[in-house]
Amino acid sequence: MTKKILFGIALVASVAACTDDYKDWDSPAVIEQPTVATFADGAVASVSTVNLNAIEEGQDSVQVCSLTEPTTNVADFTPIYLINFGNASYELDNQGRMAVADLQQYLADNYGRNPNVTQTLMATIEMWMTNGSSNVKLASSAPFEVKAIAEAPFIDPDGYYIVGNVDGWTCTKVDEWHLVNNGGDVYENPVFNYLLPAVEGIETYEIKFIPASAFNGDGSIANWDIALSALKDVDEVAYSGRLSHSNAGGNIKFAAEEGALFYSISLNLLEGTYTVKPVSFSDYIYEIGNSHGWSQSMPLYGANSDGKYQGYYYLDGGFKFKPNENNWDGDWGQDPNGVFGTLVQDGEQDCSAEAGFYQIDVDLAAMTYNITLVNSISIIGTVNGNWDTDTDLTYNNASGAWEVVTDLSAGAMKFRMNHDWSVSWGGANGDPTAYNNLTQNNGKDLDLSEAGTYKIELYITYEGNNKVIITKQ
Repeated sequence: MTKKILFGIALVASVAACTDDYKDWDSPAVIEQPTVATFADGAVASVSTVNLNAIEEGQDSVQVCSLTEPTTNVADFTPIYLINFGNASYELDNQGRMAVADLQQYLADNYGRNPNVTQTLMATIEMWMTNGSSNVKLASSAPFEVKAIAEAPFIDPDGYYIVGNVDGWTCTKVDEWHLVNNGGDVYENPVFNYLLPAVEGIETYEIKFIPASAFNGDGSIANWDIALSALKDVDEVAYSGRLSHSNAGGNIKFAAEEGALFYSISLNLLEGTYTVKPVSFSDYIYEIGNSHGWSQSMPLYGANSDGKYQGYYYLDGGFKFKPNENNWDGDWGQDPNGVFGTLVQDGEQDCSAEAGFYQIDVDLAAMTYNITLVNSISIIGTVNGNWDTDTDLTYNNASGAWEVVTDLSAGAMKFRMNHDWSVSWGGANGDPTAYNNLTQNNGKDLDLSEAGTYKIELYITYEGNNKVIITKQ
């Protein structure tokens, strides 16, 4: 049932907001020009949800309420109607229609542009009368609801690129400075991330984001008009704010922070927001989960201080990640509203995996994780007679080692994952005898000086802690 909300003098608080009966307007409150006027039968009623995605081409106004005009006996005064949302006011016509552009801008500035969310706006209407030289505020309505859905913004599925004083506005770094999301429909997953390296000598960063589709084939920018800029004063410096989906806004500015190695930048293109976080990542984060009774922290190592971590562990059911070995402060888990592999700190769920040994990769800059099942780790090399033959090891969950007892020839060997050379381990630092320090980064072929039957116990956990124990039987 549509509810009609009656106008009354602004100071009268007792006017009912939910009545099905029309009532006469109260006597007007004269603000400037003393004028005698009488009114009757004025009312405002809510209408159905306004969906700005359903606006017809060329339509410039939309009905946000049903307005019944009061009558007046003052012929030389013309009514003016204003609709108020908080501290923002917009003109209405006498049918309760406002400009599409005004409503869209209000939604974008205050709620973002998510076409999947209906926003409920509390509104009031003021009636003024004017004769061209004097304005008289006559009445205000009680609060009522306007339900509206914002027009969806353009979101480029190929991502956005950073330009600014970080490269002298030359666009020479766009191939590298690329904000991407975690996959899927960009209107369901509208968050784009990038980890911007700190640039020496810059005290205040000034940047904008350029959609991939705005570039020419030669890398120059064809369309600056669809750049994402800051919806704020040009001189404002902040680590967060609202975005303008056009180049009309100011540069996004944020201050350099001493000691920061990177700036983690995140855009939410439906909320129309950006955040910047100065970061200096620690060397380790930790996996903890059901496979070890939620009691043992398993280190993942970040070799380059860029937020990317890796480790190799047995998983069985639920698990999470945490920044500290000995407490749960600030732990990360699966985003219940995100695609698989998206991390959040608040409201997270347990990540989950079927029982098995996994390569675990975490990217805290992008807030993502990935697990790759290790189906096999094998010995390969001339110890098997040639470099085409794998000798598989078997994972021992009790000891945490990949094991085998096998006959080997004197010669060279490495260990590789899933019978593929994309991941393999050899001696670190170019040392063919570095059995206690194996690396997957261009490891050296390991030397086995004597043929025989050997027990191989390979421990793969994280870079700097991988080793093999070779025992002759």
